[in-house]
Amino acid sequence: FQEILWVRSGRGKHAIDGSELTIQPRTFYLIAKGQVHQLITGINLDGLVIRFTDAFLPNFLSQEMGHYQTVLFNNVTINHTLPVPPDALENFESLLQLLRAEFTSPDGRSNQEVLRHLLTVLLVKLGKVQKEMVRGAGTAVSPEAQLFHQFTLLLEAQYSQTHAVADYAQALNITPRQLSDITRQFVGRTAKPLIEDRLILEARRLLTFTNLSVKEIAGRLGYKDPSHFSKLFKKKTQTTPQDYKAN
Repeated sequence: FQEILWVRSGRGKHAIDGSELTIQPRTFYLIAKGQVHQLITGINLDGLVIRFTDAFLPNFLSQEMGHYQTVLFNNVTINHTLPVPPDALENFESLLQLLRAEFTSPDGRSNQEVLRHLLTVLLVKLGKVQKEMVRGAGTAVSPEAQLFHQFTLLLEAQYSQTHAVADYAQALNITPRQLSDITRQFVGRTAKPLIEDRLILEARRLLTFTNLSVKEIAGRLGYKDPSHFSKLFKKKTQTTPQDYKAN
């Protein structure tokens, strides 16, 4: 599931993939499928949790707002925290009330089309808030944005199989330089560190939430030689996988 957490009021702390965040009122938090979400503390929390699958959404959503997975939910560039601008708060609350009323009504769960389209409106509005917060260039439906979206999907599917920028560029029918120019345009970084960050993110998950050995984790991430994995992990985190797991 993709998950949207709306905190209307209250405070506390939670963690997404091990990164601790302070819970703030009047804020949306976005958790992509596969990410590990933990509530650490919560005081007087009031809000909503919305979970949904990609298959639940209408097919036209990608044309309406670009690609919502790229804008809101991905494991590479996601900005987890979306505070709502004061002038937009009333509109968001009204929309959330409609969603909840439809979901809890006697026939709400069977009326999938209404829920589907209300959720689409929410995602489009969140996408606008997100794009105002993050650095970007071009429009969501520009050729460069289409390629960036395709790269994030490829990376999610293949990060454990190939670590080479050239392989992703070849799959997209562009050069490695063009791919890095596109990623730099949208997130200010070249493709190589994005690939490495995705590997380290998965490594941290496996080190924290499984009993797999470092050698087994290296194998899962596509490293035939565990020492190569350990060198990358230490370069990116300033600690070894063994020490990270022990702590």
